[in-house]
Amino acid sequence: MIDFSKLKGKIYFNEKFIDNSKAKIHALNHSLHFSASVFEGIAIYDKKPLFEFDHFKRLQNSAKILKLDFKLSAKQFSKINAKLVKHNIKSNGYIRPIIFRSSHSMSPDTTHCKSSIAIACWSWGTLFNKKSITLGISKWPKLNRKIFPIEAKSSGSYQSSVISRIEAKQQGFDDCIMLDNEKYISETTACNIFWIKNNIVYTPSTDSALNGITRQAVIRILKKAKVSCKIGKFRMKDILEADTVFLTGTAAEVQLVGRINKTKYNIDNYIFDMIKKNYDVVKTKSLKKLSSI
Repeated sequence: MIDFSKLKGKIYFNEKFIDNSKAKIHALNHSLHFSASVFEGIAIYDKKPLFEFDHFKRLQNSAKILKLDFKLSAKQFSKINAKLVKHNIKSNGYIRPIIFRSSHSMSPDTTHCKSSIAIACWSWGTLFNKKSITLGISKWPKLNRKIFPIEAKSSGSYQSSVISRIEAKQQGFDDCIMLDNEKYISETTACNIFWIKNNIVYTPSTDSALNGITRQAVIRILKKAKVSCKIGKFRMKDILEADTVFLTGTAAEVQLVGRINKTKYNIDNYIFDMIKKNYDVVKTKSLKKLSSI
């Protein structure tokens, strides 16, 4: 298990490249106390960041929603990432940019706070590192966009996810499904969710889930392969009747689910195999070079 405070190499921190060990903030940092930070996770394959501009645009939008200053251009962002990859990565890895507030307030008032940015980079594999995983069902609801800025990838978005993952692991599951406050399927603690039934692929709308960049890539793969993909509001009974279930996410990539609670799923499915094959192409080439079923 990685102790991220002891990573070797360099980190970009407020306009400087410094040793990872020196990248520290105060215990009374505003974002630490008030969940006021936004971040991204960018996968690196063969030293090349995947969907870098898409992640940049989402980080930019997240900062805008949470009233944080983010002044880097896409070109500057890319140059910083390239330098970090050169310092820290031999082949595959992960980039984590985060924007957060300073320690100039210990209340919701941010009048005197300044925004800081840090970008870290390290070698890393996939989130689960197994062919199929098991899911429980969280008791904690995901909030929808009517009462929470779900479009922002923010630290506050993951409070219930962290608790849910802890409880799922205690119950013997790898992760869990989270429902929204109206009992519709949302996502898992850190991934979007899809399922296949009678050769049709289903995935929840993003009313209470982050519109993941990997999710978007998979939907484009399905469209190019002319596989029907239905996006909408779904109940647990819909997914429990599925043939095959899988997750998507930057760190998880395209991950099979073998079981939800006691319901088992087929992990041999030609549509899933097509998606996985094409995503593996996307990782090293582009969305333009896809193969059909």
